[in-house]
Amino acid sequence: MKKLLGLITILFSLNAFADTEKNMSGIQLKDLNNNIVTLDKYKGKNLYIKMWASWCPICLAGLAEIDELSAEPNKTFEVITIVSPNQKGEKSTEKFIEWYKGLDYKNITVLLDESGELIKQAKVKGYPFNLILDDALNLKKTIPGHLESKKIAGYFIM
Repeated sequence: MKKLLGLITILFSLNAFADTEKNMSGIQLKDLNNNIVTLDKYKGKNLYIKMWASWCPICLAGLAEIDELSAEPNKTFEVITIVSPNQKGEKSTEKFIEWYKGLDYKNITVLLDESGELIKQAKVKGYPFNLILDDALNLKKTIPGHLESKKIAGYFIM
């Protein structure tokens, strides 16, 4: 019984530290002009990432708020959004870009995770999904569901 209890304790201890400091640098993304981008561009800055999809009504309802938050000049963090074409029911890259360019959001940075690597690394289960990264691009927190701007900002209060 003691051996079994010891084994269970070890397994839980190993799981407690899994994925707590996953680094997101180097993952290849694209911008809406098909230029290759990595999150390394944001190294040195705290980063909020909204993962979303064009078919998700909750995601779409929150875009205006993300547009406003993105435009705020005195934030202590950067704001980007990431869509994963051909992943989890999303449109193809070309169809998504065409669709998105018909919207009127001027301040939102949209990057494309065509390979699905970021959604795998962050273990995105559904949309919307939120990632909080520190200035070294370590994944500090994942939060499923919609977040209001005040809640997002609260994650970056030091």
